[in-house]
Amino acid sequence: MTEWKESEKEIIRAIVKYDGKEKTLAKVLNKSKLLENRGLAIVQYGVENIIFLRNDMYDAPDNSRGLGYIAELMSLIDTLIKRKLIVMIPFCTDNTLVIGAEESKWLEPEIISVNGVEKICVAERHINWVDAGGRQKYMHCALSEQKYPMGGIFNMAFAVSQELEDLAKNDFKSEEDVRFRKQQWLTWISIAVAATIGILGIIF
Repeated sequence: MTEWKESEKEIIRAIVKYDGKEKTLAKVLNKSKLLENRGLAIVQYGVENIIFLRNDMYDAPDNSRGLGYIAELMSLIDTLIKRKLIVMIPFCTDNTLVIGAEESKWLEPEIISVNGVEKICVAERHINWVDAGGRQKYMHCALSEQKYPMGGIFNMAFAVSQELEDLAKNDFKSEEDVRFRKQQWLTWISIAVAATIGILGIIF
């Protein structure tokens, strides 16, 4: 039986919740704000995945905390795929510009507008994310797509298995746990009924 961490449960709940409503895992992450709430974002540009970490939530020496969450997210998705709890649909893809920001669009070549007020520059050696006042809002770390494939997975359509739906519905208890609890509940009901009949028999 798998022991799911709370952060993994949160991700799985979001995947199950938006299955059939959002086309890709990138859109699930944006709709649920899982990355945004942690001050994280991913931009796939060229052959790199640029990981952005909010300055007011992460210090440069503490980047591992934010990058650790991204690694955990990737590991969980890999596990779900290998266990066939989610199925990726490679011939049906989308392109989410910024994973971790609900609204983004190209403003000009190498410049992305985020939520209509912030800007991301993805030009080599000039990568930056600034707020409306031009102040740096996020620091960044670039990872090779070849070594750390993210874009293809996040921007691919997916389908959730019934097993994963049931897992989330049953608060991440295994089928054995669910059966045991049902049996235990039925046993207590039987005992209560027998006791009630016994007491009524004495009274009447």
